[in-house]
Amino acid sequence: MFKLWVADTVWNKIADLENHLIDELKLSEEAALQRTNRMRVFLKKINQTTRYPLCRFRPWFGLGYRCILFEKSWVFAYELFEGGIIIRDMSHTALLKDVT
Repeated sequence: MFKLWVADTVWNKIADLENHLIDELKLSEEAALQRTNRMRVFLKKINQTTRYPLCRFRPWFGLGYRCILFEKSWVFAYELFEGGIIIRDMSHTALLKDVT
């Protein structure tokens, strides 16, 4: 049976992003929620057929994580194991300059 786990740190980063969109970028709560909810739905829809390549970003590559791109600007790093995956981290692509 396939299992999908999302680390609490990832859920917290999404919540932080939501607050940043509202507080710093002055988006409406509705617009910020709409954007971050798309991320949440995306993560929940990842399935057992997900087999993306190893991340090309040095910190994640060294850990053996694979990467999933979301809307061209966000990357989610996940660990593949027998029976499922764990989404371990996320970042904006502009912040990931360490390429292997």
